[in-house]
Amino acid sequence: MSKWWMRALDSFSEFVDHVNTSLGRESREEWNKRKLQEHYDKLQSLDYLLMSEVLSEVMDFWESGLYHDLVVTYGSRDEILSSRVFKVEELSNNELMVLAKENLLPKSVRTMALKITDVNVFKTMHAFLETIYINYHGPEMTWEDNIHIYFGGCAERLLMGLDKFDEYSRTPRPTKDFFKKLAITQITRKETNEVENNMFLLLLDIESEIFGMGFGDSYNDFSPTMSGFIQLLAGCSAAHNNREFTAPEDIIMAYKTFFKLVKTDITVYRAPQSIVESMPEFTGYLVCDKCGVSHGLGPEDSADDFEDVCDCGGLLVYKESI
Repeated sequence: MSKWWMRALDSFSEFVDHVNTSLGRESREEWNKRKLQEHYDKLQSLDYLLMSEVLSEVMDFWESGLYHDLVVTYGSRDEILSSRVFKVEELSNNELMVLAKENLLPKSVRTMALKITDVNVFKTMHAFLETIYINYHGPEMTWEDNIHIYFGGCAERLLMGLDKFDEYSRTPRPTKDFFKKLAITQITRKETNEVENNMFLLLLDIESEIFGMGFGDSYNDFSPTMSGFIQLLAGCSAAHNNREFTAPEDIIMAYKTFFKLVKTDITVYRAPQSIVESMPEFTGYLVCDKCGVSHGLGPEDSADDFEDVCDCGGLLVYKESI
């Protein structure tokens, strides 16, 4: 949605608020506060172990300013990381990516309807690892920092340890058997949906309290991506407990893990030096203007050393980043 339309919608909503207030009706802000309290009270009334602890974490997430910082960093991470992106062949060295591709279903209407842990759900994890890493490291990221995010072992620790991810003495290795269990986890039971939906709406209400009810300052895909990440963590909890149907306790464990993760300095997890050395930082790219194939240039390379015509007949154009 363009900024012009965002401003137009904000102006229209403000006009509606003014009319409603003059008629003694709820404003958007008043409605949001009421819904926030309703969702909080509903969750508080549910008799599940650790629910009160997680709700306390929710409030701390809000009041500490960490929620605000996470959303803002999430919205800017693509720009921060844009100087160097992984090529497909480089990610083929990532064992988790290979296991996910081989064992999880691709995104489809069925996986979305049943909330099955599919490849798309799996991909949400690295979006949040990038965001949390930047929050602790700062925006001056190097190519080596990108390598640490994908190959430093934090993802493996999360999948296998959940809220105990920081207690491993060495990085665990997920197995094909674990991914096969993860592939069948789904959120279809009423009581599980109740917990998941109310937690999602509570955080959405808090996001509106932080950034306002308008459209201009919101990051439209933050909440859906976080929901997918929670689904992934809940699926891992279910898989570890040999459950096909994700239970409410798995959703609660997912949030417990999430809130611990966002408060942890994950920059301490470093990729093996052999991985770092196997993927040198590119200083530029030759990109075909016809088929789009790209060739990375290392520090020792020059664009003048290569032919300017691609195998497909297109022209190879130098770009600093892709």
